[in-house]
Amino acid sequence: MEDITFSLEEGKFYALVGHSGSGKTTLLYLLALLEQADAGEIYWRGESLRGLSPAAAAAWRGRHVGFVFQFFHLIAELKVWENVVLPAVLQGQSFHSHKKRALELLSKVGLQDKAEVLPIRLSGGEQQRVAIARALFLSPPLLLADEPTGNLDNEQAERVWSLFLDLTRQLGTTVLVATHNLALANSADQIFYLQGGRLRQNL
Repeated sequence: MEDITFSLEEGKFYALVGHSGSGKTTLLYLLALLEQADAGEIYWRGESLRGLSPAAAAAWRGRHVGFVFQFFHLIAELKVWENVVLPAVLQGQSFHSHKKRALELLSKVGLQDKAEVLPIRLSGGEQQRVAIARALFLSPPLLLADEPTGNLDNEQAERVWSLFLDLTRQLGTTVLVATHNLALANSADQIFYLQGGRLRQNL
């Protein structure tokens, strides 16, 4: 990738599209500081993030970014609500001190009645909605999603996509979703298109 310059406005929903291998995942990982760029700068609210130590990058990411992957990465041995609470537990907090918050988020994604079951009892679309609730648990201002509908059928994909739209409108979360599905991407506030390592905007 080269000569990529763009900015995201708070509370808007963006789609990142491009063919497989175009660099969508790499760009999301760079924005989340999961990978380091060879050159260039990434700014967060006017401050450069370049040069942060791994520990500082992880701390920044924990405060500001939620990440949803194509594969749900739910813990099979944990109940649905426990999976949602996991970000707080990884910071040393207890499961039960945050159960109420988990139930509130599950209600937002339409799964409060599934809180006590194990992930294996859920459909793919339901598991992805749990993953979205988990990504939102610490109220990050930025939500990044990498092909979150890639393993879902059309009906489930549309439901998950509508959820991203609702989250942007209701919570004011800035959302950037990588997808190969142009039909879904057209409902975003703005589309970024990666082609040949370059980013084209305003399609």
